[in-house]
Amino acid sequence: MQANKSTGTKPELLLAKTLFARGHRYRKNNKTVYGKPDLTFKNIKLAIFIDGEFWHGKDWHKRKNDHKTNQDFWNKKIEGNIQRDKDVNNELTKQGWTILRFWAKEIEKNLLTCVLQIESEIKNLKMNLKEKISLETFGNKQFRIKLIEPENNQEAVLTHYLHNSKNGVSQFYKKDAVAFTKEILEYKYPEEEITNKVAEEALQYGIFDTFQVPFPPLENPKFKFIDLFAGIGGFRLALQNLGGKCVFTSEWDKEAKRTYKANFGETPFGDITKEETKSYIPDGFDVLCAGFPCQAFSIAGKRGGFEDTRGTLFFDVAEIIKRKQPKAVFLENVKGLRNHNGGKTLATILNVLRSDLGYFVPEPQIINAKDFGVPQNRERIYIVGFHPSTGVNEFSYPKPLNKKVTFADIKEKEVPATKYFLSTQYVQTLENHKARHESKGNGFGFQIIKDDEISNAVVCGGMGRERNLVLDHRITDFTPTTHIKGEVNRDGIRKMTPREWARLQGFPDSYLIPVADASAYKQFGNSVAVPAIQATAKEILKLIGIKNK
Repeated sequence: MQANKSTGTKPELLLAKTLFARGHRYRKNNKTVYGKPDLTFKNIKLAIFIDGEFWHGKDWHKRKNDHKTNQDFWNKKIEGNIQRDKDVNNELTKQGWTILRFWAKEIEKNLLTCVLQIESEIKNLKMNLKEKISLETFGNKQFRIKLIEPENNQEAVLTHYLHNSKNGVSQFYKKDAVAFTKEILEYKYPEEEITNKVAEEALQYGIFDTFQVPFPPLENPKFKFIDLFAGIGGFRLALQNLGGKCVFTSEWDKEAKRTYKANFGETPFGDITKEETKSYIPDGFDVLCAGFPCQAFSIAGKRGGFEDTRGTLFFDVAEIIKRKQPKAVFLENVKGLRNHNGGKTLATILNVLRSDLGYFVPEPQIINAKDFGVPQNRERIYIVGFHPSTGVNEFSYPKPLNKKVTFADIKEKEVPATKYFLSTQYVQTLENHKARHESKGNGFGFQIIKDDEISNAVVCGGMGRERNLVLDHRITDFTPTTHIKGEVNRDGIRKMTPREWARLQGFPDSYLIPVADASAYKQFGNSVAVPAIQATAKEILKLIGIKNK
């Protein structure tokens, strides 16, 4: 059996001889393959056809009336060839073949381009690039490539590129995404020569399995935003609900990143104070969101402006605003920011936004989550700002919904696991502690939230769960599931579950909690109340020309 039989048209011979000279072995007109392709690489199931322009109807919609004689005959003949080509393609595709078709003149004029396309496809098929690769594989410590490390933005770059591959934002991530993909493929296929072109094509094939998440990015967004100090994505969830697309996100906490990735399919960038991280922020987004930590500024004897915020996390937020000039900014912080450092901290923030950056910033407002459909007494300060180009010079914060909600609305439908019920000894400890404080005239102590009441604020860091204990008399099995002192209390006193904390913050039940309880309490305690954020963001978007229902 000859592997390279020299028959066929001039373009066929030209392509075949060139491939043979470059070390490729194939079969010509293999009768065992449906449609008898001009060239076949059977081991990788690659079929190549070289089609003559006349017989196979190139630009047929333009040329079908070119025949001066026997037009019906030729139309029927050539249209039959076109249909047969389609049938061959469909059948070979069903059988798992990859098909390449070239016009004859295309080979004569651009032989090298055609050959390189074939060689690229051969390499891809040999490596089976169409098989999905899990990024989790490369996060395992046994592999050389470590993805999830505080100073490593590789996975962030890659997932941000994949989420933005069909819009102009991808250019900010493409170079590093291709380089990292090349590194992965070199590790996975050590015997193959991996070029940047192969790596880029692998990305285009969508070889990474990263998008099976509850809240994927929108395909046709109304606006773009970035999410700084993202935590577990409360801002993102709210603005996605309004039709937005997040084009950059940052968060330094490893466990929070894990939760964020599980829900959005995207790994946040790390330390936003580093120039390397800032360099990835794209241009042209509409809204900057940031739930930045509160820090005091050294403003004694100074005017309290931009330069005075250096060394603080707000400085990094302000620097990004200065560079990127978003249409709007939306900042969230603890209620105490208003009086932090005798009010100097807030005064400095407002001075920077208004005087140094030129944004219209109305007076900040304290927003309570309980006014927006969740049973939690959680007050936070909201700061919004508008770029001068928007022409916005007044803003109204959203009005309360006047919707009565209680703990009963978010209570677990089924009795929670026994581990959430307090031991008798722990209950006694809490009671003794409360009594000591009451004897001194202090009001500190545990608190039980009734079903018809609203909870206290879930505390930053996840602490203070004793301020939000509940009664649940549905428990029937008092057998301890964890190591405790004493017995499970018979009064039904328990902690709220992480899912109940999630509901208190307005996260839907489809939101995944992939971390241990201790981390979950911390993450939801540090998060924002999604409904309150969403209501405020809706008012912001109205003023910058983005309509929502």
